[in-house]
Amino acid sequence: MKVTAFLTNGFETVEALAVIDILRRAKVDVETVSITGDLEVKSAQNIIVHADKLFSEVDLEQSDVLFLPGGPGHKSYMECPELLEAIKSHNAKGKRIAAICAAPSILGRLGILSGRKAMCFPGFEEYLQDAQIVDAPERVVTDGNITTSRGMGTSVDLGLELVKLLCGQDVADALGKSIQYILV
Repeated sequence: MKVTAFLTNGFETVEALAVIDILRRAKVDVETVSITGDLEVKSAQNIIVHADKLFSEVDLEQSDVLFLPGGPGHKSYMECPELLEAIKSHNAKGKRIAAICAAPSILGRLGILSGRKAMCFPGFEEYLQDAQIVDAPERVVTDGNITTSRGMGTSVDLGLELVKLLCGQDVADALGKSIQYILV
């Protein structure tokens, strides 16, 4: 399994890195990809992350999941037409797409949330065009090939949901226990 995580200046640090960390702990191949034209990407919290590749260097056909972290930089996704086309193509093929915080608004603007259950950071619901909005206490929702989550505080939930979808419930449960997220 391969996940491609897109980074742009202003991404939310925890949303990106917690999900990536959890997936990598589950032995999922995660590639971080900068859409800025520079491998060095600065988060909203001024943390510099060195992406694995530039957008121009990746073959997204090899990716099983496209992951969009949120944060104020999410607006840059709309300024990358190649990424938007890749998301639409990925969706048309029924491949997985995950987004958190404000990033589900990108999926809504592309029209791929229509009729689907989805969630986002409070205040961005208007951009989830024609979606069935899922409210608290839910922290993450998967509807078909689309998984969305609320924000930084639900990053571990999103990571574990993706592990469950890609590797199975047993792997997700064992990982949740090993990181002390699930206490039993």
